[in-house]
Amino acid sequence: MTHPHRSHPTLTLIPVGGLANRMRAIVSAAALTGETGHTLHVVWFKDAGLNCRFDELFCSIGRTDIRLHEATFADFLLHDRPRRKNLWLPGLFQHAAFDARLYEQAPELAPGSPFDAGQWLAGHSRAYIATCYPFHPSPTSLYAALFRPVEAIERQVRTYTERFSAHTVGIHIRRTDNAMSIAHSPLSLFIQAMERELEAHPDTTFFVASDSEADKHTLRTHFGPRILTSSAPADRNSKAGMQQGAVDLFTLSRTGKIFGSCYSSFSEVAAMLRSIPYHRIQQGL
Repeated sequence: MTHPHRSHPTLTLIPVGGLANRMRAIVSAAALTGETGHTLHVVWFKDAGLNCRFDELFCSIGRTDIRLHEATFADFLLHDRPRRKNLWLPGLFQHAAFDARLYEQAPELAPGSPFDAGQWLAGHSRAYIATCYPFHPSPTSLYAALFRPVEAIERQVRTYTERFSAHTVGIHIRRTDNAMSIAHSPLSLFIQAMERELEAHPDTTFFVASDSEADKHTLRTHFGPRILTSSAPADRNSKAGMQQGAVDLFTLSRTGKIFGSCYSSFSEVAAMLRSIPYHRIQQGL
């Protein structure tokens, strides 16, 4: 098991949630520790939110001040978030091992909080944060610098990008358990935006990433061969499903711009990977 170096100030980060949420948290932490001089120690847990190892999705992070390792059995006892399923036991270790701790429910980490992470971290040498949210300003360029797809995923991305037209637009439609996206980003609004794009650029094609097979089918029926999409269903609980999610993410990032669902960080992160325009499709907000 890897432990933070006691001789150097360290921030231990537990990125929580799905792929994009974890990427946002890591980017925030990397920007923060780059400013404060702390070493960043990331512990990557496979769980229901993302059942895949980091190195099955991304190449190693090429910064000497960032150390990432896959969670071991010991990490589930020592670094996991204290909660009912582990009888809050990790909290006992963390109380002794860290001089400051912020967990995902902390008001400081809530979106829109005025929390100054730089000032907070500067006062601590052994800090711990577990979150799915961005919590410190960061340059968009950090996404591409930190997250590079492994070769197997890059090869799959190229099978899509080789079929791009001169004007390919990314479409990300979030469904399943995201009630806000279902309510405020209906398929009809996506179709309207796509039709407007075709009026402006008749050669447009669309790369569609979605966890709804029904929506993919509707778009194929409506737009025919202009639709490029994976036939593999999204599945956070399998390695293959998460790898396909990474393929979708990086493929979206190679389009000219992205139309995305509200209340979903996936398409926003895809846009930040290449600093391309992002348009949220929403109504009633």
